[in-house]
Amino acid sequence: MILILADAHDAGALWLRATLTPLVAMPLVVLTPARLVYARTIMHHMDSSGTHSCFDFGDGTSLHSSSIRGVVNRMSGAPTDHFSSAEPRERLYAASELQAFLLGWLASLPCPLLNPPAPESLAGAWHTDVVATQLAALAGLRCRPFVIDADDPPQSNSTMTGTAHFILDGKVIGPMLPARDRDALIQFAHLWGSRLVQVETCQEEGRLTFLGASSLPHYQRGGPTLVRAMAQVFAT
Repeated sequence: MILILADAHDAGALWLRATLTPLVAMPLVVLTPARLVYARTIMHHMDSSGTHSCFDFGDGTSLHSSSIRGVVNRMSGAPTDHFSSAEPRERLYAASELQAFLLGWLASLPCPLLNPPAPESLAGAWHTDVVATQLAALAGLRCRPFVIDADDPPQSNSTMTGTAHFILDGKVIGPMLPARDRDALIQFAHLWGSRLVQVETCQEEGRLTFLGASSLPHYQRGGPTLVRAMAQVFAT
């Protein structure tokens, strides 16, 4: 199966399942972080030969790592409501341990994963607007001025309402671009650190201008071309 790990209100995940289903030969299952974390039992075994995990759910079903052939990871955080009655220090410790476990579990899955987790976010690499702008400038993209005042918090300079480009494993999906701009987007995605990145741009002063980026793409904006590229990842 291919797992889509996403919150219950994630409409993009449901759209992706419906659109991706005809393109792959495996069932697609949307699994919420709450269902995963609230499993009755969780087993994660590691040794020199590899890893194996199993989640036993309250309805009698189970999820074995050996049955997972691909993952679309949109799990930006771990549910912690079940720690609410604990003392603050114990609650913080338990939340940290759960975050660490999920990082390790996702990283151990021997299958295509979009996107691999990162310490700053379970859903993959994540950067502040300041860092994202710096990475874009290093990649050769034109950037709007970013003002940082020592007395005021940085103002957001990003927007996700420009022209969307999707970079998946070094390939740019979106409107046609000159080679220079295409190469700059590929370099930006490499610096950003995720397999699949959505980058928003606009044209200003005759140049492609960086507006923002995300490791949680809006699949609908990428359309069938993006979904077909994702299907190819899971076919390998």
